[in-house]
Amino acid sequence: MAHKDMFESDHLDQEDEENHDEAYYSGKFNLVPITRSTRQRNGEVEQTMLKLRACINCHLVLSEDQFYDNGCGNCPHLQMDGDRRRILDCTSSNFSGLISIIEPQKSWAAKFNRLGDNVTGCYAISVVGDLPESVREDIGR
Repeated sequence: MAHKDMFESDHLDQEDEENHDEAYYSGKFNLVPITRSTRQRNGEVEQTMLKLRACINCHLVLSEDQFYDNGCGNCPHLQMDGDRRRILDCTSSNFSGLISIIEPQKSWAAKFNRLGDNVTGCYAISVVGDLPESVREDIGR
């Protein structure tokens, strides 16, 4: 057996690689975008880093714009959608660790981190910060 033939069977077929890429890069698992493409006036496309923030209450990690557009999927009572001030009060950019949960009900990692009842997404392991007193009072009403 030639040296080249010895390793040919160990590699995936080109078709398998294409199917593998489609499954991973189809957008199904793009939960937390890292960059955003913006087109400048001169026609060039610029990649900008997004400002990721974690909800202080449930640890869901989203970009600041995602919190602004949709609020927190786990904490609608915090009323963050459309309110930049509330987003800054109820989220923190100071977080560590990241866990991605695709199927919260089935995931042992979600259960271990007490995320089993939360929405699909990426979560911070620890978040630095507390909800302001005014927000806690609003929740209590």
